[in-house]
Amino acid sequence: MDLKVKKRLLLAILFSVCFMVVLLMKVDWRHFSLIAGRLEKKYILSSIFMFFFANFIRTLRFHKLDHTGNKILHWWNINALYNIVTATLPGGAGEAATAYILKRTSMFNILGAFRILLLSRLQDLFALAFLFFISAFFISRGALYRETAIWISGILSLMSLIAFLPPSEKFVLKLLKKLPGQNKLVLRLYEKLSELVIISEEQRSRKSYSITLFQSLVMMTAGIISIHLLLKSFGVDFTYIQSAYCYGVYMIFQVVPVQGIAGIGTKAAWWALALNTAGYRAADAIALGFILYGTLYVFIAVLGLSALLARFINRKSS
Repeated sequence: MDLKVKKRLLLAILFSVCFMVVLLMKVDWRHFSLIAGRLEKKYILSSIFMFFFANFIRTLRFHKLDHTGNKILHWWNINALYNIVTATLPGGAGEAATAYILKRTSMFNILGAFRILLLSRLQDLFALAFLFFISAFFISRGALYRETAIWISGILSLMSLIAFLPPSEKFVLKLLKKLPGQNKLVLRLYEKLSELVIISEEQRSRKSYSITLFQSLVMMTAGIISIHLLLKSFGVDFTYIQSAYCYGVYMIFQVVPVQGIAGIGTKAAWWALALNTAGYRAADAIALGFILYGTLYVFIAVLGLSALLARFINRKSS
């Protein structure tokens, strides 16, 4: 690992630990036991079911975007791994690690691996921004940052949708071609990107992007329902609109470049702020933020175990 990367990682961890300590100093520890005492198992089981359903849809979307013919089981394993590394590694390291694993385990070159991850992220952004826009539009007028949320979500959904149009790809290629000093690396990159554009055109002709955008909306809706049920299991009586708004605010906070284990303190704070923004004013909001982050990480770990089990069964049967 590069020395600069190590320094940034250590700085992120240090910042997050300090942030977490400050948060924990403000928490009344009795809140944790009170939240645990009001846990309703039926809602948390329903929440993890919807979480798995959302990830099944994500797997189908990966499979649809794939042009190399990998099986759905392969993409289930990749999706589980993708969830774990992006939730654990700080910053964009999770994306880079997943691209490397895709290159090693699938018939992709590194650009092809980044392409499928970029397409997935853009479609995630479109679906989340679109649903966030709807929730911000219909939530009560007294909700915090409502107008700002409408503008941000509207712009993000429009920009992410424009990125899928053919002129966007052609613009990038033209820009690359006009770069001064056309060395071998630039020419090679232009050649590879041209190949990816051809693949995109083929998928566009089969209406793959229309299908995957719809899958993204279904997946994100299932994710929001999962969050709604999870909040309900801990006694937070939100409407679906409030839950969608809360999740949207939380995801907007993710632009802060401190994520994964390096960002556990900040992520708990983002949940507390998102809950407050959506209308939850209880004193246990910070404690609930830590519990939400920890519970979702447990969901991701269970997803990872399911992938390992599926792989083990597949090996036994073959």
